[in-house]
Amino acid sequence: MLETVFDFINFGPAGAADAGNTVQQAQTAPTGGGGFGGLLFFLIIIILMWVMLFLPQRRQEKRHKEMLSALKKGDKIVTSSGIIGKIISITNERIRISTADKTEIDITKNAVAGVLSKSDRPEATPEETETEAETEDKK
Repeated sequence: MLETVFDFINFGPAGAADAGNTVQQAQTAPTGGGGFGGLLFFLIIIILMWVMLFLPQRRQEKRHKEMLSALKKGDKIVTSSGIIGKIISITNERIRISTADKTEIDITKNAVAGVLSKSDRPEATPEETETEAETEDKK
């Protein structure tokens, strides 16, 4: 009887050893999927976020830069703050617009949100626009 008590203390009740082996076998059994499946799912989510968030933003920035480079004297524009005016002169970073009679405002090129109407005049060269801006500054 004493032996059965020691056996119980050391090994648990009879048949418990078999249950322990079953649990151990179940823990060592290979699982399906593994870590690569989770990693693949994570990569797909990141790619979808990139396509849905960053690519449209890049396209919009590209269109805005093209629009800014196509600006010329006489174009009617709207600024990001809602001011509507006609371009009088263009320099590298600034644009002078006329909003009303004898009212001129200097703005940065990045403040232009859109072009409302194009001018009918041929495009002036950058040297001509800089010369015009210098002569207007002297007035």
